[in-house]
Amino acid sequence: MIITVINQKGGVGKTTTAVNLAYVLSKTKNTALLDLDPEGGTTTSFGMKRDKKEYPLGGKSVNIFNVEVFPAHLGLLKLELNGEVDEVVKSIKDVSNNFDILVIDTPPNLGTLAVSSMIAADKIISPVTPQPLAIEAAKNLDGRLQSIGKKAIGFTNLSNKSISIDLSSVSFTNIHIPQSRLFVEASRLGVPAIRYEEIRLKKPKLSRFFEELAKVTLE
Repeated sequence: MIITVINQKGGVGKTTTAVNLAYVLSKTKNTALLDLDPEGGTTTSFGMKRDKKEYPLGGKSVNIFNVEVFPAHLGLLKLELNGEVDEVVKSIKDVSNNFDILVIDTPPNLGTLAVSSMIAADKIISPVTPQPLAIEAAKNLDGRLQSIGKKAIGFTNLSNKSISIDLSSVSFTNIHIPQSRLFVEASRLGVPAIRYEEIRLKKPKLSRFFEELAKVTLE
């Protein structure tokens, strides 16, 4: 199964979602995480730096915390600017064949890599924050999803209550993931927040939100 995490608006917790969802899923499934954002946010979240070499898509991976992470590299920028959507879709599917689940973190836009990831996906999830620009971005995403005949699951991120927007191709769940300083601390240390709180706290608080998101995504 290919799960694409997408939102062309930056700052809505897309990378945090991809990283922690993959970590939760890896507890029961053979899970990989593909960083398709040339900026490499997911790569950094696992304590690595964006590779300065160019690789074919899926050409390099590192197993960290039982997640097979495909880090960002310079070749992604070339694919974003000059790549063919059909070619990228095929490469994504080839990577996914070796795993039960492939989670994809996408760039904050609707360019070649993001669109290819949506086309290749079995499930698309979109974190949305309760802010006017983020809601407008969700509406734009809805239009793009309609154009490629895809559906997405929306959920509220970085908020203590859920929101719902009436869209044709994005169905909102009542899941909301609250803000937490653990996200910032974990990112600085280069570990998923769920992993960080497992070590630091006797009673983890964030994991149940991502477990719920994982359950809804796999349905």
